[in-house]
Amino acid sequence: MRQDIVPDPRRVGELYDQIDNKGVLHFGYWDSLDDDTPLEQAADRLTDVVAEKLELVPGASLLDVGCGLGVPALRIAARAEVGIVGITVSAEQVRRAGELATAAGLGDRVRFELTDAMAMPFANGSFDAAFALESLIHMDRRAALREIARVVRPGGRIVLTDLYDRTGGTAGEDSMIHVLARLWLMSPLIGRNDYLSLAAGAGLEVVEVLDVSENVLWKTLQQLGERMTAGDRSLVPDVVVDGLDDQRRTEMTTAPAVLGGERDIGCLLVTLRRP
Repeated sequence: MRQDIVPDPRRVGELYDQIDNKGVLHFGYWDSLDDDTPLEQAADRLTDVVAEKLELVPGASLLDVGCGLGVPALRIAARAEVGIVGITVSAEQVRRAGELATAAGLGDRVRFELTDAMAMPFANGSFDAAFALESLIHMDRRAALREIARVVRPGGRIVLTDLYDRTGGTAGEDSMIHVLARLWLMSPLIGRNDYLSLAAGAGLEVVEVLDVSENVLWKTLQQLGERMTAGDRSLVPDVVVDGLDDQRRTEMTTAPAVLGGERDIGCLLVTLRRP
């Protein structure tokens, strides 16, 4: 995907306001491509993997960057005695996540705010750790990582998932997944090894970078393709599907292998640490 401009956070928020009217997509975690665990359960698995890498202790304060409907934050809070602030640029997500927190009896420890992660209102060192699931893909990564590093205390961990381009730039420019990335208002895709420089630019240390394309992204796309062809478009907003040309729209909604066999984009699970 050739794209030089980072999406306006307001447009990203408006996009996710629409998605929230029908459902929200979170990546899952599967043991292999043969694992048939449903997406919803696999998404909980990925949340658990991230929580383990955060190395949380009771009483810790945690920042959820790009919280969506708050499902991962609520799952972590229900299993650990931690306080969580979730931020998003979608007003609809803030409203619905707050309702879910109240319904779960976690409103005293989990709250959600309408905040741009690239310019947060929090004081330096406000949080013990932070995580970002599928959210830096919409941001200027350098600006977002600098801000996250600023609000996390020394020694704190930052765990995130991010997408990277496996085509080397232009080779996959016109593939279905690259077109979808553009319609989904994603920032320019990075390379497989870019987190060494991204972390250094934010003053962070790299603890671990795992390529989880097979376990996370490709299986998510497989199940998404199967649901689309079965007539379930609840996980993809109309504005994205309708932005495709007629041929690609037909392929995406009738042939599950179009997404399920997509390999042009990969997924990283990154653990960073503030020195």
